[in-house]
Amino acid sequence: MKKCPDCGMVIANQAIRCPKCKYDFTDGQGANVAAAAAAKAQPSIVPMILVTRDNVDELYASLKSKIIKRKTEFDHFIDFLENRTSWMTAPANIDGHLAHEKGLLIHSVGVAKQLMRIKDTLMPQLDDESAIVMALFHDVGKVGVEGKPLYLVEEKVTTSALGLGLGRSVTSSSYVINPKLVPMSVGVRSLFLVSQYMLLSDDEAQAICYQSNPAEIADREMPLTMILEVANKMQTKIYENDEVVRQYSFTAVSATQTT
Repeated sequence: MKKCPDCGMVIANQAIRCPKCKYDFTDGQGANVAAAAAAKAQPSIVPMILVTRDNVDELYASLKSKIIKRKTEFDHFIDFLENRTSWMTAPANIDGHLAHEKGLLIHSVGVAKQLMRIKDTLMPQLDDESAIVMALFHDVGKVGVEGKPLYLVEEKVTTSALGLGLGRSVTSSSYVINPKLVPMSVGVRSLFLVSQYMLLSDDEAQAICYQSNPAEIADREMPLTMILEVANKMQTKIYENDEVVRQYSFTAVSATQTT
């Protein structure tokens, strides 16, 4: 038992505050010490940066700068992608939210940001470089191959009737699959492209090849495949859907809010 120096009340030794006069026993520094300790123990919420056409190039450059151990092979692959394929301009799909120029890069950078954001909780042993390589290149097969992009721009001309039988031609663009490209799944083509330039671990190879369709390996996916699948789904189903972000109050900020 101990006695409060202010009011003289006898209280238990483990008490940090006198129940009568509220004297604080925490090293004589007052109630703010306990409050500060409690606040420090609370994990901070790291907001997800929304990837857009306006900020994707900056975020992409930041991710590339983090590759150190495999920099030489990574840079060779990036040079191939940026200068000999549609990597910098391809859509993410033929329809949907990112069916436009740079859609693939926006999605890939978004998945990388998701994986970097959640890996410390789900898999702290995964290093940043492996996370970036897997996430950034998980859909790289959507560029097709050199000289044969997967997605081709198709322009359609439609005629609208105006007034007295007159018409106006309207041109619209959409994407179609290149029929001259050898058919294979996106995961297989992604692994085919990456493995020509970079030495991957078998876990990384499985993650890139099967994260979008783990059923193909009969529930034998490895941890890297599962965490990449989570990051991809978080990005695709949530952060590429403005309505879901608003409805469920997922933390998301634009790049301008972080500066």
